Amino acid sequence: MGDEGSALEKSAADLTVMDVYDIAALVGQEFERLIDRFGCEALARLVPKVVRVLELLEAAVTRSTSGTGGFTEAEELRLELERLRLERTERLERDRKHKKELELVEDVWRGEAQDLLSQIALLQQENQSLLSNLSVKESPDAEEETQRQEALAQESDTLDQWVTVSRSPRFYFSIQMSVRTWRQFIMEVENTSL
Repeated sequence: MGDEGSALEKSAADLTVMDVYDIAALVGQEFERLIDRFGCEALARLVPKVVRVLELLEAAVTRSTSGTGGFTEAEELRLELERLRLERTERLERDRKHKKELELVEDVWRGEAQDLLSQIALLQQENQSLLSNLSVKESPDAEEETQRQEALAQESDTLDQWVTVSRSPRFYFSIQMSVRTWRQFIMEVENTSL
């Protein structure tokens, strides 16, 4: 029980079953004081009538709040409003975090994509240089030379396709793998040229 009489100060529409119990406790305390002062016989006929009124009040409050867990409609609406506000705040916070994480991922992806594009440009230059060196050098076997040039031309075409595709985030990882393959190819060509 909080304030003595706080349940008595509420309007009938705002009363809960707990308020009725608080009122009954307050009335009981007053009866005890009167009994201590005047004796039991002074209140013998009044007490059962007051108990009956409190029972009727409890039943009325129970009926008016049935289905709401003891809360009045106003309390239910207040609770629902608070719940919705809390959900909205949580959703906004999640959205803010998600947006920030997405921006970080995009920044990292842009940086890596730019690095890969730079590597591809460098590899294209190396490819052209190797193609020039191979065409100038004489090969001991003409058929082997033709195969090398065809392989280099095919790799060059593939690399050009990857450069076009690399602008799409979807093919980011395939570009990364092709750069590794291209480096291995260049190393093989350099080893055979020496």
